[in-house]
Amino acid sequence: MGLIPQAPLVVEFTGDRAAEGPMTLGQRNILQWLETTPDHRYGSLSWTLDVPPGTDLDAVAAAWRVLVTRHEGLRTRYLGGPDPRQRVRDRGELTIEVYAVGDEEPGGEPDPLEVAADLTRRLAAGPPVTGLDLPLPLRVAVATVAGRVLTGVVRYSHLAVDHQAMVVLGAEFARLVRRPGAPLPGPAPVQPLDQAAAEADPRLIPRLDAALRHWEQGLARMPPFPYPAPGGATSGDAGAVQLWSPAAALAVRHIAARTRVSGPSVVLAAICAVLARRTGYPECRFPILSGNRFDPRLATYVGTLVQATLLTVEVAGAGFDDLVRRCHAAMLNASRYGRYDAYRRADLAARIRHDRGVLLSPEPIVNNLAVPVRPPRPGTEGGLTEVAAATGRTRLRFEASAGVVTPLGFEIWAVDRVLRLRALSGDLARIGRAELEGLLAAVERLLVVAAGQELTEAELGPATGLEPFQGGPGWCRVDGWWVELAEVRRLVDAALAAGRSRVVVEDGRLVAYLAAGAGVETPQQAHARCLAALPRHPTAMTPHRYVLCAGAPDDPTDPAGWRRLPVLAAASGREGAATAGSEPPRRSVQV
Repeated sequence: MGLIPQAPLVVEFTGDRAAEGPMTLGQRNILQWLETTPDHRYGSLSWTLDVPPGTDLDAVAAAWRVLVTRHEGLRTRYLGGPDPRQRVRDRGELTIEVYAVGDEEPGGEPDPLEVAADLTRRLAAGPPVTGLDLPLPLRVAVATVAGRVLTGVVRYSHLAVDHQAMVVLGAEFARLVRRPGAPLPGPAPVQPLDQAAAEADPRLIPRLDAALRHWEQGLARMPPFPYPAPGGATSGDAGAVQLWSPAAALAVRHIAARTRVSGPSVVLAAICAVLARRTGYPECRFPILSGNRFDPRLATYVGTLVQATLLTVEVAGAGFDDLVRRCHAAMLNASRYGRYDAYRRADLAARIRHDRGVLLSPEPIVNNLAVPVRPPRPGTEGGLTEVAAATGRTRLRFEASAGVVTPLGFEIWAVDRVLRLRALSGDLARIGRAELEGLLAAVERLLVVAAGQELTEAELGPATGLEPFQGGPGWCRVDGWWVELAEVRRLVDAALAAGRSRVVVEDGRLVAYLAAGAGVETPQQAHARCLAALPRHPTAMTPHRYVLCAGAPDDPTDPAGWRRLPVLAAASGREGAATAGSEPPRRSVQV
């Protein structure tokens, strides 16, 4: 089956107003991380439309005329500069790409899923929808068979929508094509310009400040690396493994009924238990996403509201059911701090990065995209024999996944009839396919075991089937976290001068002995250089202390030789403001 381009469908729209105003907090959040990672895999988002059989092109055009008229964010141009703006158009045209499905095999029936995947690839390869000063923040394509629409795909700018906004638009499109001409129910939706005005209310300032304090406290204590993995040469390849497990979904149902907690919280607890088992850390502390749709008036809002927030879950001292309840409470607490100015948060992170000497990514480690489902009532969750019987239907699928910027991440896509859980690696040389598959298998194994019994703390780790991370040669615990000493030494050699330094561990702290000279005369200069080189060594951290010596010993690898040399200066290098060159640029308007 091939797709044959047809004449495009031009949809004219006329809105209620043309207006301009500041960006919302959600839009500023997306703009801020697009400035630092313009090729981010979620810079644009794709959605497959629900098209009922027999739908014609006129119905599709009419539906999109209503949607673009109704939702101002779909007809907005985003403007950069020191004060980012959004400019709403009151009229214009949306061009829908149309393709006919070619019948390469006589009698063959086109698969809508395959056709939608082809449309998605075509939109991804075409003109961008994400960026500044683009006419419209979306592109639409449909495929037809004998003049009827088989399927359709939309590619949106993340500046215009988040996942929940796509759910709203998808439901409204489906209703409009099924009932042409019928009005959509409910009040007029809140528009992004109105949301920006509401966010400018001075009464909101204490909440925004509290969110930044939450980030400050969390970043000061967050592990420098969410998962111990070797540094060194990188592959440049990112990837993901998806778990498709009916057994885990049935198990989640049993656990949710027993604990009276939602399915995503159950899955999050399993992920935390697996991470704690592999890292040996007593708590999980990492970013997650907050949907920020707690206000009922934002339930049908079409715009981007989602922002990262920091989750803290104490794993130590908990059996699995307790951990499930802790995760649920922690998610609710973290969501209280999910709205803030992303540029202020970036400044805060840069300061803490300077002080701690580590790369601290706000990229979410766990992203819940599952449709919320209420926990089943006890006694309605089905039999346990079904859980064990379903384990033979588990599937794992690997796929290359460009644009992953976190070392390790999880995406929860569905928890109801089947658990669809993806594990992602930003660098397969460090966290490879086998490791991702092992982590997902451990999550499933734990859920299946926990379905039938309340696991104690002692039973929790072994139920994952994973061995604890032991470190081994070259690994040590610094500030309570695993650190690969060899990678720290590679960082210092690259930042300063190979053969003229040595990093050792003294009293649980990283100390760098180095020969003064070659532009490094103070600990502050040494720290600034190490910070500048840190992005090329993301699994390293800078030394806590720099000791500048008069020359180097004959054997630079001998710590005793360094300690015998005269010391010219010794300090943390963190004194005073961040040294020039130690922080990334404040901002750039090129996305």
